Formats: sequence, C-alpha cells, structure tokens
Amino acid sequence: MNEAQFQQQVDDLFLQVEELLDEAESDIDYVNTNGLLTISCENASQIILSRQPPLSQVWLACLTGGLHFEQQQGSWRLTTDQSQTLGQCLAQALQDQAQERFDCSALDGLLA
Repeated sequence: MNEAQFQQQVDDLFLQVEELLDEAESDIDYVNTNGLLTISCENASQIILSRQPPLSQVWLACLTGGLHFEQQQGSWRLTTDQSQTLGQCLAQALQDQAQERFDCSALDGLLA
C-alpha cells in the first residue's frame, strides 16, 4: 500500500468515527485536524486517534494507555498480537471515558 492509499483509508476511518460520535447521547466533542482526531468526553478526558504514515499505523491514546494498530486480516488490529481490533478498543475506551456504549464494529470492516 502506498502513502496515498493509507491516507485515504485513515480519512475514511476518521469519518466513520465522527459519524458514530454524532449519534452520542452524552456530550462528546471531537476535532479532526493535522492527522489527529481528538475526542473530548464530558469528564474532560480525551481519546486521540492519530495516523502514522511512515509506519502505516493508526495509534489510539486513551486513559488506559497507547495502542498501535496496523492492517491485518482485513481490519485494523493491535500490532502486538492482533488479538483486538481498533473498533473493539475504541468502543472500550469510549465506554470507560464517556460512560456510553458505542457499537464500533463497523470500523472493523472498512478494509474489506
């Protein structure tokens, strides 16, 4: 995959996340700028998604730590052991920090 393809896939991913957040019941704000999608929760905590073009990865920063994802098996998967998808980890972070359940499973099929 070249960098232009990577950038387009991440743009599509971030757009999908924004659409999910627009359906939130709680007061969740987000800003998409300079390769970062910053999600601000009601409790003043943040979740940050960032693109890493040199590595072809997407990084997720949340209160529990930083996670790195790359394309594996048709979805964005943890680089450490591919055991979890970005959708699963983002849903957990949103539940932990925004106290709201989100179905982020659609994010896992974006590469299919």
